[in-house]
Amino acid sequence: MAWLGLTIGPAIWLAMVMFLSMQIAWVSLACGGIIGFFLWLVALGYDNPRMAKATLWGIAINSVLAGYSAHLAFF
Repeated sequence: MAWLGLTIGPAIWLAMVMFLSMQIAWVSLACGGIIGFFLWLVALGYDNPRMAKATLWGIAINSVLAGYSAHLAFF
């Protein structure tokens, strides 16, 4: 389950890059952030600290990737 938390945000970003474009993929921050937040709540509810920490790292990685896409789109 920790791998799911770690990879869900970057996977959403990658899917948007592949099917839309690099400039549009900054929107994945909203999608990955919301999904990651609820996965984090699930991990806390099931007392799974590894998954909770991995989910926070996944959200952070998604933020960096989305920031790069936003930089390409707006600057």
